[in-house]
Amino acid sequence: MNNKTLERIISKERLSPYLAKHNESWEKALEHYKANIRISESFYSGISILEIGLRNNIDLQLRRRYQSIQWFDEEAFIKDVTSFQIDKIQDARKTILKEKQQITPGKLIAELPFGFWTSLFDSRFERILWKDLRLAFPRCPKVERQRRNVSSKLNSIRKLRNRIFHHESIAWSYNALIAYKVEILEGIDWLNGDLTEYFSDTIRIEEVLINQKKHIEY
Repeated sequence: MNNKTLERIISKERLSPYLAKHNESWEKALEHYKANIRISESFYSGISILEIGLRNNIDLQLRRRYQSIQWFDEEAFIKDVTSFQIDKIQDARKTILKEKQQITPGKLIAELPFGFWTSLFDSRFERILWKDLRLAFPRCPKVERQRRNVSSKLNSIRKLRNRIFHHESIAWSYNALIAYKVEILEGIDWLNGDLTEYFSDTIRIEEVLINQKKHIEY
């Protein structure tokens, strides 16, 4: 496939940062582009485990706080949160109904986006939800179990996740990617100490980074 065809299909805007990085060398730029895809893929398993574990741990704590499996319908919850959370719940309902499925607590929890869950750790909820939600991280050391620490970590991972899921570039710094890997594994460990070991055979981030390092840094 020639360069013009690749530029048309992938888009000039998407390829231009890679070309600029490699002094307009198409060969090196395309190897870097492919490395970005491989690296993005390697992060998927860790992000998946963290996101699913996070929402289920939070769901458990909110069930306890509002004494209902359908805490999202409770008047007390609606009063506690903002229009952002309410709108995300409504969007989730619409999506489930559009797919002609019955709205159940499990389906609604699964449909809510990562941004919904991370928003529950915003500073405005420090005195409202944090006392309960901190229990979603039983393995987090007490010295680190502060709302701002949890919020910072989750939002950092959320931004990486969104770039990966929207097929954006993430592979520009080996050290930065290693730092993301550490954050994700630490977040998983905070949820449950056995998760990291149990899924160790699916999380291959560092192995892939080592193999692809030559394409992103030179």
